[in-house]
Amino acid sequence: MTRVAILGTGLIGASIGLRLRQTLKDVEVVGYDRYPDVARVAERRGAIQRVFHTPEDAAKDADVVILAAPILAIRELLKDIAGVVSPDAVITDTGSTKVEVMRWAAELLPGHHGFVGGHPMAGKTEFGPAAADPALFEGARWVVLPPPTASEHAVATVTNLVESMGARLMFMDAEEHDAYTAAISHMPMMAAIALFSMERASEAWPELSALAAGGFRDMTRLSATDPSMAFDIAATNRGHIVHWLNRYIETLRELSRRVADEAGEEDLYRLIAATEWEYTSFRAGNVGRTENVSKAMSSMDGAGFGDFLAGGWVTDKLEALTRESEDRVRQREETERNRRTP
Repeated sequence: MTRVAILGTGLIGASIGLRLRQTLKDVEVVGYDRYPDVARVAERRGAIQRVFHTPEDAAKDADVVILAAPILAIRELLKDIAGVVSPDAVITDTGSTKVEVMRWAAELLPGHHGFVGGHPMAGKTEFGPAAADPALFEGARWVVLPPPTASEHAVATVTNLVESMGARLMFMDAEEHDAYTAAISHMPMMAAIALFSMERASEAWPELSALAAGGFRDMTRLSATDPSMAFDIAATNRGHIVHWLNRYIETLRELSRRVADEAGEEDLYRLIAATEWEYTSFRAGNVGRTENVSKAMSSMDGAGFGDFLAGGWVTDKLEALTRESEDRVRQREETERNRRTP
């Protein structure tokens, strides 16, 4: 019987365990967590069949070891298991950043050909095994990062693991992964933290919080990310996150300028309409390199969006805005003439 050891039995680890036990036969799933009560909850949920009290004991007889702990804890787990894990064991992780994890694995498991990095692009704001769900990874991207030293067996095993989760496989190298996830996952989390912190610091927060509805909750949802995970992400991917935060700041400044520019309402409306159109296309599944989504602040003169504008209501709206703008200019000119008339 194949033994899978899950080191870290929180949301991700317990969800993996539930899915493995649901979909695969002849697999024994055991677990370890630095917090014994968390491991016991995972055991009661049926995510693991046996709890070990040390990572060494959990890993030493395992065929597959999954490191599902916070990123900074992964280094300690690699240290712990290095002396006991079988040379034939396959080891993978679920960390949200990869450059440091891949470096730690090379440093702490020299000569071991079974390590393959991984990152399931799925989760919830709820955390812990009580929130675990065997369908958590269904349809989600799961990035796999095989180092040059990884054996074909290790890569095939991790690939099969991903497919058993119902996830969609995606291969990347570590630097590419960290740059892209900083943009699409880590920066939005930091932006949510900033937005909530700004609103919460206002003296009007009692009134603001009473008025807050779906829009504010959606925009700030990622503020509820597990604090340990959020900190570890920032600590191990700070360069890329800062890069994207600075780009976001510049985009906000440009948007602020456009909103303040009363004479540029047509331009502002084009931006809002273009963004809505592209976001709707994205939500419909039009993603990938074949979809050249334009930069938010660039001119919208591509054929696709031009065809959309020609379709009707957006054109009508732009024409109405132009008329209103012209009317305001005439009114100002008339007011100015009247003011100057003796």
